[in-house]
Amino acid sequence: MSTLQLLALCWLTTLYPSSSDEVVLIADLNGDHAPEILTSGNQVDQRDTFSLLANRGDGTFASERPIAGGFGHKLEDVADLNRDGIPDLLASDYWGNGIAVYRGLGALQFSGGVPSGTATHGGPSRVLDYDNDGVTDIVSFSFGSGNPVRVHRFRGRADGTFDPKTTIDTARSIAASPSLRFHNGAPEILAGDRSGHLGLFRFAAGGVSVSTLDAGPGFDLNATFADVDGDGTADIVDTNDGGSDTNNPFEWIFVTLARPEGGFRERTQLARPRKIAFPTELRAADFDGDGRIDLVAGDFRGNRLYYYRGDGAGGFDEGVGIDAIGPVNDVAVGDLDGDGRPDLVTANDDHSVSVIVNRGTCAPVRRRSVRH
Repeated sequence: MSTLQLLALCWLTTLYPSSSDEVVLIADLNGDHAPEILTSGNQVDQRDTFSLLANRGDGTFASERPIAGGFGHKLEDVADLNRDGIPDLLASDYWGNGIAVYRGLGALQFSGGVPSGTATHGGPSRVLDYDNDGVTDIVSFSFGSGNPVRVHRFRGRADGTFDPKTTIDTARSIAASPSLRFHNGAPEILAGDRSGHLGLFRFAAGGVSVSTLDAGPGFDLNATFADVDGDGTADIVDTNDGGSDTNNPFEWIFVTLARPEGGFRERTQLARPRKIAFPTELRAADFDGDGRIDLVAGDFRGNRLYYYRGDGAGGFDEGVGIDAIGPVNDVAVGDLDGDGRPDLVTANDDHSVSVIVNRGTCAPVRRRSVRH
């Protein structure tokens, strides 16, 4: 007879009301090293305010504070665009065919949105230095109404303003849920097109090149860059709905290891019993502090997330449930209470935010096994 010790992470979930519940971001907005929570609607929600929950310094939060936004504006990214030490907000303007920048004024206050036009419908946007000149730039995707994905580059100036945009048309139809990595000195953005393919947008030599990666068999739902094998090169983890493959019993989560010199290895499915039917949520981080990347994934508007512990070679343990309490629309990762462990925040479809604090390893669970 022997005894097996099983280690698990403990999570503490607290609900907070939030008027905006489609998008959630985590960022330290006032420089106290205790990050705030930001939420917004999207173009369908058509709200004209964002919501801010200020961190009290210990991972608990004050009641939401509205931030005046634009009709249907969707929060995309947070960064200090004008080098004043105060983070600014980047939002997409779907109906206005553009983006908007909300300048941080300090004391958790923001200016009105300063618009910039893109084309078609304003879409997913990210802050990055795409030309490696040390000045922050913006990349924004627009698509829809029968138009292809257009990549808009706003080259930053040192004062937080931008040169007139440059636009490149592509053959992609959608650029959803963009994820960023730097590879061999150049930024690359991974984005899905909801047709079983991912687009890889590489910014180098003053231009943009686009390649297509398989993400079948069904519709791709989410994808992220993450160095899951610890070789210093970010790999791809993606999810899809499985299409018509109803006999496959495993999670619709896939790993594609990257080659350090360029390109990717064979894409493999996570061979773990399926617990998620429609995996729209996906995040990667070292949640247990062992130096290996883990995953958190969840269903469309499901009340539970699942934690998959990484083995450091691109494999993952079976998912362990995390109770988010509310029906999840979006997930963000960040250290909310300053203990060095990544926590989770979800924006929920019932106008709530779940703060899910990572309390580290639980007491070992002893299970007795008997040899016959």
